[in-house]
Amino acid sequence: MKKVLLSVVAALAVTAAVPAFAADMPVKAKKVIVATPSPWDIAFGTAFTTDYELRGVSQSNHKPAVQGYFEVRYNINEMWQLYAGVWGSSLWTGFANAEIDPSAGVRMTLGNFGLDVGYVYYGYPGGTTPTLANGSYGEAYIKPSYKFNDMLTIGGIFETGFDNFNNKATLPGVTWVGDARHYFYAGNAMITLPWQPAGITVSINPEVGYEYYSSGVTTNYGSVSDTFWDVGLVLNYKAATLDLRYWGTNVKAGTGAVVNQCGGAVNGTNFCGDRFVATLKFDTTFAALK
Repeated sequence: MKKVLLSVVAALAVTAAVPAFAADMPVKAKKVIVATPSPWDIAFGTAFTTDYELRGVSQSNHKPAVQGYFEVRYNINEMWQLYAGVWGSSLWTGFANAEIDPSAGVRMTLGNFGLDVGYVYYGYPGGTTPTLANGSYGEAYIKPSYKFNDMLTIGGIFETGFDNFNNKATLPGVTWVGDARHYFYAGNAMITLPWQPAGITVSINPEVGYEYYSSGVTTNYGSVSDTFWDVGLVLNYKAATLDLRYWGTNVKAGTGAVVNQCGGAVNGTNFCGDRFVATLKFDTTFAALK
């Protein structure tokens, strides 16, 4: 009987020791593979607006316009991003039915400071009529920004065409007279309110800008230097943004035989005038869809 009892006790002791012994044995861990995010991404979106306003001047003759874009991005690291894309819009300016703008550049982010440097080509397919010789042209831009906190970001823009406004396009048989300088400056702010009703981010976006045209541009096109301003109420929910904006400029349409960027009585157009514009946008990226 003692032998049987001792055998049972020994068996239990060995059984109890096995887990402890196994716990002390080295275990080969499974190799964990961490996927590296791709540096490539594509942003794209579309917009529907009641009036395509560019620096206080309607490009759609105060009619609705449809717009869209896509942009290929390459993130070198957390600080640098390269990009290239195309933006387009329907319009009505008297010389073209569409605007197609390819652009490319580099964005830098350093702490709360951001900088966007690039080049945009304003393309107007078929942009010439018997009375208006506006052509396609390119300009370089610099856009700095600084984020003070989650509620306030300020930004600016400087853009120039390097003394070649509209590629000095003229009507057949007409020679460009004078210089062709064009500069554009603007400052803006994004003020995000501290409350989000139903998950909607609410922001106020004021902007003021000055557009300079040299005497040569005024002589050939009638365009005159102007100041514009706008302020928008921006409502954002995920990929959707509703922009409710009021625009104004100090330039009025020309009188008599005078025609400027706002139009004129001689051709019955007026592309300027203070007005309210509503725009509905949808924006996302391929990375956000994964």
